[in-house]
Amino acid sequence: MNNILAVTADLKRCSIAVKFEGKLSEINEDVNAPTYLVKLAQDFCMRNKIDLQKIDRIITASGPGSFTGIRTAQSFTKGLALALGIPAVCASYFQIIKNLFEQEFGQRNDLVSIIQSEKKQVHFHDFSTGSFGVCPYESLEKMLNSEQKAPLAGDKIIEVLQNTKREFFEIKNYKNAKNFLELTEFEPAVVPLYINARV
Repeated sequence: MNNILAVTADLKRCSIAVKFEGKLSEINEDVNAPTYLVKLAQDFCMRNKIDLQKIDRIITASGPGSFTGIRTAQSFTKGLALALGIPAVCASYFQIIKNLFEQEFGQRNDLVSIIQSEKKQVHFHDFSTGSFGVCPYESLEKMLNSEQKAPLAGDKIIEVLQNTKREFFEIKNYKNAKNFLELTEFEPAVVPLYINARV
């Protein structure tokens, strides 16, 4: 599969990237995703001379993040994939953070990806144990394996960093669609990643 389109969205931000005939193109715009995603994608493809009939696969995010943004990008992805008769897949932002971390800082399998959530909560995925969830900032250490001091990587959440002695690595721009073009493992079903809160 040589030609791949990736689409992600938050409520007020859209990101589109394509690897088409050996060339990478991308656009990241601060616009209302439910209103402008389709128009932005159409203009992007026309400007970059992307023939959608030659796209082999479409990728989007499962989450965690803005529920409206995730569903907007997933609906767009599913609809376009259905119209073109090609597969649509997804991956989590946790996987993106892990992949970017490994590229920038070297291979580490015991990483904990952290993503800021609403209401002073943090989404986390401990890759050493496979556990994930969302919890208040001050409860993150309790949720993680205390014997294993896996480093944290992701959003720089000051309150979390004040409550941990773990090594921390800030990963910026992980929600950009181009990051999905470098992944090799995906979920075959495009569905939101639902995470239950933990106390």
